[in-house]
Amino acid sequence: MSKGKKVAIILSMVAVLAIAAVVNVTLLTGNKGNGDDPAVETGFFQTSKLDRQTTRDYEIAELNAILAMEGDEYAEARQSALAKKQSIVDAMETEMLLETLLKAQGFENVLVTVNAAGDSVSVIVDKDELSREDTVRIYNVIATETTVSTEYVKILSV
Repeated sequence: MSKGKKVAIILSMVAVLAIAAVVNVTLLTGNKGNGDDPAVETGFFQTSKLDRQTTRDYEIAELNAILAMEGDEYAEARQSALAKKQSIVDAMETEMLLETLLKAQGFENVLVTVNAAGDSVSVIVDKDELSREDTVRIYNVIATETTVSTEYVKILSV
């Protein structure tokens, strides 16, 4: 088997594992109550953050396994894994920063997700209804701290 085929197979396996993890997390969090109970809503934020971290830990462990492979034939796979790992770490840092800043703005429970490419942001806040002022404050924090265009920012309230 050629070097290129081996690299393609390894990268495909990592992608399939990442997709399986995301689907698993989505299925687990999809049936967490009807949203009428404040304890369930708080649980949503805690559970979502834990699920996000578990998925990220799994992805990073898989990438670390690729980085640990020895041999010149895996150099391209290692380079790709290193770039993917760095993008995940960058997304994690941005999420943490945005969540902290939004909490400072008065949003008690907030969940921010940044895709690994860093070109879209989703924000979920624990509020029955978001006013125009709330939305503007959220957009301002995101615009100040990221380069994401406003059309790629999604804001939801629960």
